[in-house]
Amino acid sequence: MKTLLNYNLSKKKIPLFISPEEVYKFHRELPGYNPTPLISLENIASDLGVKKLLIKDEGRRFGLKAFKALGASYAVYRFLYERSGYNLTPDKFFSDEGRKLADGITFYCATDGNHGRAVAWIARLLERQAIIFVPSGTVPARIDAIESEGAQVVVVKGGYDEAVRRAGENSDWVNNIVISDISYPGNMKIPLYIQQGYLTMFREISLQLKEQGERAPELIFIQAGVGAFASSAATFFNDPVNDPCLVSVEPESSKCLFHSVETGDGQPHSFLSPKQTIMAGLNCETPSLVAWPIIRDRFNAFISIEDTYSEEAMRLLSKEGVVSGESGAAGLAGLIALCRENPDFMENNLLKKRDATILIINTEADTDPKGYQRIVGKSSEEEGLTQK
Repeated sequence: MKTLLNYNLSKKKIPLFISPEEVYKFHRELPGYNPTPLISLENIASDLGVKKLLIKDEGRRFGLKAFKALGASYAVYRFLYERSGYNLTPDKFFSDEGRKLADGITFYCATDGNHGRAVAWIARLLERQAIIFVPSGTVPARIDAIESEGAQVVVVKGGYDEAVRRAGENSDWVNNIVISDISYPGNMKIPLYIQQGYLTMFREISLQLKEQGERAPELIFIQAGVGAFASSAATFFNDPVNDPCLVSVEPESSKCLFHSVETGDGQPHSFLSPKQTIMAGLNCETPSLVAWPIIRDRFNAFISIEDTYSEEAMRLLSKEGVVSGESGAAGLAGLIALCRENPDFMENNLLKKRDATILIINTEADTDPKGYQRIVGKSSEEEGLTQK
């Protein structure tokens, strides 16, 4: 494990260009919407020597086993909203009105699995075609899940960046729309909408904390791939002085955000490694351009971890009734790694006080059932923990 404090914080609030409540109201209109659970992990907290540990379980989001539909749905809605002349209301998104606006469109994206399934789900509900590009080595279960939504899957020869390039080749912004969670020159708007879509999760958390009588967290561990999810956390908790301390968690073999901060020049940098992490959703080589400045200016610390910590976290969560995939368990994995390998960094730079509340996010359930069974020892069905 490697740790890195971000000493170059601007100490300025991150601009909030959209109300989280507005995004939250949109998602509440979608079919099958329910807030995902916020759960106290008392046994794990006790084992790690922390006062309070909460987990937001996104494995139950829309029956898709991952949080990605929050970002993808909002991005597609905003695209159709603009196409309608700003007249499409959220309740009409998946109606005949929304389908008519989507007429003739094919949706494209690159994915390691979860984002692609979310885009395919939206395309199916809009009765449109989706073509999803995945890196070589993507596990069959994730490809099958995308195809189950009626999408076409194209396996590319290369990693995630190559899948992004192939998907982007098809964009014309009229009939072929790339719903990408990574931004690059010429593709900045949709990734920003995806980041904004994730604000619903944090809005739910704030409401659930009040309902459950829990204090706001002082420390949040966020798993980071290209940075879309991390930048959403930084946007919601946008005050570096009064809001929680934010920690980015990446695999040791795919630490593009860690590497970008480490260079010290303030610019995003790719990180290439011959190794492949089991945390497929975080197996990313290059930061998203629209996400990077937000993360750089707001996150307090960056850590990179070995895959073994993710496996340990999955097993611990299963004992608490939480089905977590390899990427989903990364937040807890980062916490375990810090407590075990660098407790002084944890205590002196992050916790500040021993009675702090810590929040982690389970971003996916068992999206690779065979991998889950291999690591945990049982399938989620055998454990009676199948995610709905």
